[in-house]
Amino acid sequence: YLYKFDAARVCDGMGLKLQISAFGALLGSLFLSFTFVASLHIWKFAGYKDTNRDDPGTIKRRFVSAILSCLCSALLVRLLAREAPESEHGLSFSELLGVRCDLLGKACVNCFALTALLFLGPLVQHLLVVLKGYDKLFLANGLGFWVITRNLVLAPITEEFVFRGCLVRLWVSAGLPLMATIFCSPFCFALAHAHHFVEHVRRTRSKKQALAQVLFQVFYTSLFGMYSNFLLIRTGSLLAVILAHAFCNHQGFPDVGFFVSSSEPLYEHRKLMGAIYLLGSARPGIVGFACSAGPMTAGFPSTFKP
Repeated sequence: YLYKFDAARVCDGMGLKLQISAFGALLGSLFLSFTFVASLHIWKFAGYKDTNRDDPGTIKRRFVSAILSCLCSALLVRLLAREAPESEHGLSFSELLGVRCDLLGKACVNCFALTALLFLGPLVQHLLVVLKGYDKLFLANGLGFWVITRNLVLAPITEEFVFRGCLVRLWVSAGLPLMATIFCSPFCFALAHAHHFVEHVRRTRSKKQALAQVLFQVFYTSLFGMYSNFLLIRTGSLLAVILAHAFCNHQGFPDVGFFVSSSEPLYEHRKLMGAIYLLGSARPGIVGFACSAGPMTAGFPSTFKP
């Protein structure tokens, strides 16, 4: 017989190999990005306006959409994958997506610690503000349950699954250059945030201000996407990347307004904070991060490495 149907093997996805052309990977990337964004707005056809992205109802509906997008993305990867020849080592479906990997615990700890090292300056800054009584310990306080859940749980899981687990797998399987995968594929992730332009216009009533906000968001998410790609390719762990994403969402972009604004609580300590940012953050933080990124992500049998 030419092919014997094995239900257990199909469900487990053992012995799979994904090999596509560069054009196919790029086309698949566009499909994943379009599906993810389009699914968030499909509720408008059902009569929901969803003008406020922080409304609990909007968050719940968009979470359902994101889950459906994840399923479509996983289905695309599974349909493109083929059973590996007996002479080659195949991967399970969960390994293809980075859900299952070796040294999972170590990967999560190392990636979380590395990300915290990058944010060492802002962490010290926030701790000082808390000690002075100007802020609460947890930055997410006051945002509401569903907003916090979206920022720290729903968005990291769904976005990393689609744009890292599935999209990066397409680029790696196409044999695209490693640097291109790390530095170019995140633009699909970044441009997927451009749909916030309409929401910013509604809130600010200014297209110019909304455009500036979106461009900054695209820039920031591109940088984060490059970092996430690096972590995934080096460790092979999607969960580790999700934890790093959640931590970055909790921290947000560092607020350095105290350097120039006298109304900021740390303005009088700007020289001390400047030293911390330059020495405490820029050295053990940024430079230390750069020096530690390689060693802390080394030694993992990642299936995303070429």
